[in-house]
Amino acid sequence: MREAPAPFRLEFGERIRWLLDQFDTRAVAAQIAAVSPEHLPSYIAGRTKPPFELVVRLAAARNVSLDWLATGEGERFVDGKAPDDFIAVPVQPDSDSRFDAADAPALLFSRAWLRTAIGAEDDKLRIVIQRGNANEPALRDGDALLVDTGVSRIADDALYVFVRDGRHLARFVETFVDGSVALKSRNPDYGVQTLSREEAGRLSVFGRVRWRAGAV
Repeated sequence: MREAPAPFRLEFGERIRWLLDQFDTRAVAAQIAAVSPEHLPSYIAGRTKPPFELVVRLAAARNVSLDWLATGEGERFVDGKAPDDFIAVPVQPDSDSRFDAADAPALLFSRAWLRTAIGAEDDKLRIVIQRGNANEPALRDGDALLVDTGVSRIADDALYVFVRDGRHLARFVETFVDGSVALKSRNPDYGVQTLSREEAGRLSVFGRVRWRAGAV
């Protein structure tokens, strides 16, 4: 029976996962690392030790500190900042998160792509991690949602994130001409919640989802 990866290799694999997530796709990351995309999952899972040259190429492409990759301590980025052509969008913590807003992890996005495809103010963007199975198969547990927090009320049919008891909940919203709204989950085991105009106005809207991504 194959021996399970050591804790250090598992933790290192999670940092490698984070680094790979800073690229538009795993295929792009593999091209920069000069390996085939099929190699990457074994590095993430800790089954295989990635070559040092691979780690250096990926880290240099995103200005990530090798010290942080090796130890998990200190600044993630060289000189404490992301590359000039990228924006670090922080992950929004829930009430039960192991980190707070001051030391929240972040995902890198191309500044040009955010400007042309998203069109939201940089400082209003946050990453919310989907938790639970309420929106499967459209959204899976662990998917990353890029949220425009500049949207503070329901304006049209879209995917929104709401705050309830310190937790962030993603729901698909359908609006009606009388001002009422329907909050829908994609999982058929969950029902539809219909709210009047007044009830909808009392919802705590964290923002509107502009983009989402997750494992395939």
